[in-house]
Amino acid sequence: MASLRDIRQKIGGVSTTQQITSAMKMMSTARLGRAIEAINLTHAYISKFEHMVLDLKTELPDFKHPCMVARPVRSSCIIVIGGERGLCGGFNHDLNRFAKGVIEENTAPDKKLVVIGRKAIRFFEQKGIAMHTTFPDLTMKTLDNELFNASRTLFELYRSEEVDEINLVYTSFASAVSRYLTSIRLLPIDISTLPPKPPTKVLLPFDFYPSPQEIFNQLMPRYLRNLLYRAIVESSASEQSARMAAMTSATDRAQEIIEELKLDLNRSRQALITREIAEVISGSQA
Repeated sequence: MASLRDIRQKIGGVSTTQQITSAMKMMSTARLGRAIEAINLTHAYISKFEHMVLDLKTELPDFKHPCMVARPVRSSCIIVIGGERGLCGGFNHDLNRFAKGVIEENTAPDKKLVVIGRKAIRFFEQKGIAMHTTFPDLTMKTLDNELFNASRTLFELYRSEEVDEINLVYTSFASAVSRYLTSIRLLPIDISTLPPKPPTKVLLPFDFYPSPQEIFNQLMPRYLRNLLYRAIVESSASEQSARMAAMTSATDRAQEIIEELKLDLNRSRQALITREIAEVISGSQA
């Protein structure tokens, strides 16, 4: 049986670990709340843009923009949004395995892989999969300038026909206990997949200044930016919820171990007292 000193040291070590996991749980909870707020704001912006696209198609049924017209896919751009850190259960492993499957199933002769997030970048490096562009530091804290430049670069890649489609792979956030792996096509836009616009009481004709083509050229990078932003904050929320669950489980398990060690400590104390009493009795009888 372990000595009392050894058991006390183990209890102290597990208690320290429990404090760390509890603090990480609290941090993840706070970050999850901020990510959810950002998701809600982004949904409103994207919804308005999609309504604008539907209005444009309603007013100008013959209008066609390169971002709305499918073409033969010779080159495909695949954007993967992975995690920033570990200690979040199977979050990174599941996303990386899913993304690898999406890439393998893509039949385009040429594939350009754009990867966001340190964990995903490291995974593809280890697998020997070539990456066109990487963004290891593109997180919720560094989004503004880098994300705008990234979205404009992607738009120019598509408009110049260097790529014929842009796909996005990430972990979509549903709730603190529900998330799912997602693969969607960003470009070209499929009008039929856009959510219907709520009916309005007054229908007025629209005038477009400047031309619809120029309006779309200006709006598309912003639309892409917000789609990427939403995917990044949803991925971040999913990562934080996974880490929160993992740290909750670790904290609870640490408490169970502490209780078990306390029982061992009490047994050792009892055995020590019993042995001392036996020695006293033996000495008195002698």
